[in-house]
Amino acid sequence: MKKIGIWLIRALLLSMFLMLTVHVFDWELVWERGKTLLTRPGWLVWMSVMYLGAFVLRAWAWRVYLRRRVSFMVCLYGLFYSLFLNHILPVKAGDAVRIGYIVKRDAVAWDEATHSVVVLRLLDMFVLGGMAAAGILALGLSLSTLVFWLALGGAVIAGCLIYIGLRAKKYQFWKKHFRLLRNGFAGADGVLIAGATLVSWLLEAWVVVGVLRALRMDLSFLSGVWVNSMTIAGQVFHFTPGGIGIYESVMSFSLAAIGMDWRQAYLISLLSHGFKFAFSYMVGIWALVFAPLSFQEIQSWIRRKNKEQNG
Repeated sequence: MKKIGIWLIRALLLSMFLMLTVHVFDWELVWERGKTLLTRPGWLVWMSVMYLGAFVLRAWAWRVYLRRRVSFMVCLYGLFYSLFLNHILPVKAGDAVRIGYIVKRDAVAWDEATHSVVVLRLLDMFVLGGMAAAGILALGLSLSTLVFWLALGGAVIAGCLIYIGLRAKKYQFWKKHFRLLRNGFAGADGVLIAGATLVSWLLEAWVVVGVLRALRMDLSFLSGVWVNSMTIAGQVFHFTPGGIGIYESVMSFSLAAIGMDWRQAYLISLLSHGFKFAFSYMVGIWALVFAPLSFQEIQSWIRRKNKEQNG
């Protein structure tokens, strides 16, 4: 039933994307605005620096959570591989390689590495959900929309906890992972991790805001933060390379909700997503050159993660 529900939502979002493509896609407009964006190198550099800064903060937060036993560059390369693979594979396999990479480089146990990735993913969703809910109230949007997203976020978190609980058959499992959780967020480190995560998503919002500013279209930074939060939260239903279709649907609807024309909203979603694809390929190639992995290693880590999820 869980899989059926997820696939129904994926089908709905993909159908929305196809409907938008049929009704508002304008190749000439995309080509024209795309060329305009490329002629604004200042904004492209700014967007790249902000987006890179977001991953630098997440890598640092990950290292702090692991009590600084893993080097910063290993955490950063792990995130680069995760981003890269999520943009070339039809499934979210990046986390498996992110886990495998730090296990290989810094001798962290697989289950501890997995724990850290799951916890920080949940923290990401909590931060994104909070920003999305706050944005709905600040922008004066429908309260029913807020209730929907809060309910959805609660259902996702509850589902994760139930799933973990059903798989955890021994008291020692809970004891170990609560100890890791307590140690990871102990003292000032917990504030640093949460703060770095929050700021990282504020930095990432500059991708959509930067595209709009480069095209001389008006959108406040806070509105951009809300649109980005809604869009990334929607990526939990990712099932295509880079979440193609899901990303465009959610961002288009979010921009339309704050008054943007559908045609322009769809255009902005395409250009901002195109920028993220280009960035993911660049950092992926960088990682392959300076921190190479074999295809066999990547494949084995993905298989192991899939086995754990299905077992």
